[in-house]
Amino acid sequence: MIRKSAAIVIKNKSVLYLRKRGLLFYILPGGKIEKGETKKQALEREIQEELCSRIKIIRGLGRIKGKTFNKSIDELENIEMDLYEVKLLDKVKLSREIFDKAYIQYKNIHKFLLTPVGIRTIELLHKKKLIK
Repeated sequence: MIRKSAAIVIKNKSVLYLRKRGLLFYILPGGKIEKGETKKQALEREIQEELCSRIKIIRGLGRIKGKTFNKSIDELENIEMDLYEVKLLDKVKLSREIFDKAYIQYKNIHKFLLTPVGIRTIELLHKKKLIK
């Protein structure tokens, strides 16, 4: 089971997804919680590493469970993500590990390669009326 803290960055009723170098799928910003870290500390560290930005956590949006691909994309793994709506406090600068970023709306999910849990997250955000 993968455990991750994930940032929900909303802009113009769209949610930010990232594509890391070497991966086909867009994923939420954030990452795994390291030993000794809280979920929020892990999120702050990961966003600084990926987007070179500090964050302000607006609110927790709950936990979502689902499936994601492993790094070699040959099998699905279970993942559990704690979702936090955040505001980026600095101008975004993609780190070397990030290939691309996209703001995705529910109505456009078919245009992006997303993991099963990524699709479920967008559906949840749409149901909560946070994105179009």
